[in-house]
Amino acid sequence: MLKFEPKKYLPSSSETTPEKASTVKVAQESLVIDDYEKVKEVVSILETSKTDITANYRDWIKIGFAFAGAFGGMGEDLFQRVSSNYPSYDSENCRKQYKKCLRSKKSGRTTLGTFFHLAKSAGISIDQTQPKVVPLPTKPKGVIPKEEVFRVSEAPLPVMPASVYKQLPNFFKEITAHAVREQEKDLLLLGSLTAISACLPNVCGLYDNNIIYPNLFLFVTAPASSGKGRINLCRRLVYPIHQHKRDMTNSQKTQYEVEMAEYFDLKKSKKGEAVSKPDPPREQLLFIPANSSATGAFELLANNDGKGLIFETEGDTLAQAFKSEHGNYSDGFRKAFHHEQISYYRRTASEYVDIQSPQLSAVLSGTADQVLSLMPDAENGLFSRFIFFEMQRQKEWRNVFLGTNTQSLDNIFDTLGQRYLQYYHTLEGFGNEIRVHLQPHQIEQFNTFFSKEYDKFQFLQKTGLEASLFRLGLICYRMVLIFTTIRALEGGTLSKKLRCQDADISNAITIVETLLLHTQKVYRYLPEKQTVLSREKTKKECFLEKLSLSFTTQEYKNIASTLHIPEKTAERYINQFVKKEYIERVGHGQYVHQLKKAE
Repeated sequence: MLKFEPKKYLPSSSETTPEKASTVKVAQESLVIDDYEKVKEVVSILETSKTDITANYRDWIKIGFAFAGAFGGMGEDLFQRVSSNYPSYDSENCRKQYKKCLRSKKSGRTTLGTFFHLAKSAGISIDQTQPKVVPLPTKPKGVIPKEEVFRVSEAPLPVMPASVYKQLPNFFKEITAHAVREQEKDLLLLGSLTAISACLPNVCGLYDNNIIYPNLFLFVTAPASSGKGRINLCRRLVYPIHQHKRDMTNSQKTQYEVEMAEYFDLKKSKKGEAVSKPDPPREQLLFIPANSSATGAFELLANNDGKGLIFETEGDTLAQAFKSEHGNYSDGFRKAFHHEQISYYRRTASEYVDIQSPQLSAVLSGTADQVLSLMPDAENGLFSRFIFFEMQRQKEWRNVFLGTNTQSLDNIFDTLGQRYLQYYHTLEGFGNEIRVHLQPHQIEQFNTFFSKEYDKFQFLQKTGLEASLFRLGLICYRMVLIFTTIRALEGGTLSKKLRCQDADISNAITIVETLLLHTQKVYRYLPEKQTVLSREKTKKECFLEKLSLSFTTQEYKNIASTLHIPEKTAERYINQFVKKEYIERVGHGQYVHQLKKAE
């Protein structure tokens, strides 16, 4: 089996000097590309150019042996992608053939050199896959910012491989078929996956011994004129469900008014007798407004059995809500990702409400600055819970009148939304829990991929991104839940126990593989964590230490005054402590010191 040899991609020690140590470290991280990454880049070029190198059966078998010997079970996805360019491609036959290659003793004899030779013979320039590292001119004085030390002249962020779209369930194929660009196709796929993740009642799976539901969080970052507005089409896919819930609520409100009129009549006619007052109907909906207060957002979530979707095309809307004293439900947002219990106090009814297993999804879009306003640093916890997809600015004018004689996209997606409403009713009326299961070889494929990625993270010392990788594992499994369920609905094979198909686990892993690169790119926007400690305690640190186990607004203002901290600054510190979960706001003007509570 070929092994990952990082040394062959690094400069020798004689080429480096102590003065350039930090620069070389960045260069090393940029140049470390193992054999798997090299093969994957060549495969991507083959897909983009629709070049088939498997028409000859012997060549096809040799590629299978090479991938099996080098990558084991993880190489199957690459084998499928290379084979997908063949006119008579069949994913199941590929899977069976790859299994034979894994079991064969010949798998170690054929090397990756055979694959590269076949690609080069087909006109693919292997050299074009090598990244070029371009040093920037250094400044004579001062500290050079991290991002200016070394910059890789890398290609634009990758789009999803064509093999993904060939293996999608038909419903997603219809959604993405209306994209005019590859980037737009990815946008519609991720947007529809996330929107639909909020509308799969009764569907769940077991992940790390916990019951998991399909809910996803998506943030699309894009500059102006990049076409991110297309994501609004995904809202139309689930809007009929929202309207269905609103119609139910309005009907119940009408009935409630009738019952209230009867209640008052009975109360007049039966003076002195106890008459039961009807309960007001719950406010049922799918879309939860991003600019709600914390209590308002949680109440809407509770009214809908803990289920909801936040769909906001301006990330600033949610960020502003989180910054306000009564609108900061960031902690609830983080808990909802893992279906952890959310508790809140409802003043009007004077009661505490527990949402036992929240199932919240979110689709957000905005600029890189809006990411920062919502997630000021990677330690915030929100960052690692999101799928990030970065779009590039549109480079040329496109014909905006193309297809004007056909049906509008709004109408097309409205029709798809009506069809999905029928799927929703089928799931809702199923009555039983629908659990999705992975087969043993799929579990091996899943673990092999994420184990390899984690080893790479450790080697490259990508500190701060580990949480994102771990949660992308959960996100990958949630995609499997969605694909498997939609495929069962299409085939009329819905049952209490659904088995994932190989195409769906391969697709989910391939999508996450692409998203990892987008996540790393967005991560660079976040400010670097300060690692140098001050010799003396700052005023902020002293302020935090002097706060009691429980205190009021007036009490923290008195403490701030003794430390010569202005009231506005103290208020800002308190909001920061709440966001970091050092203290908890338990009521209006009342706080509990979580750090001292833990002691």
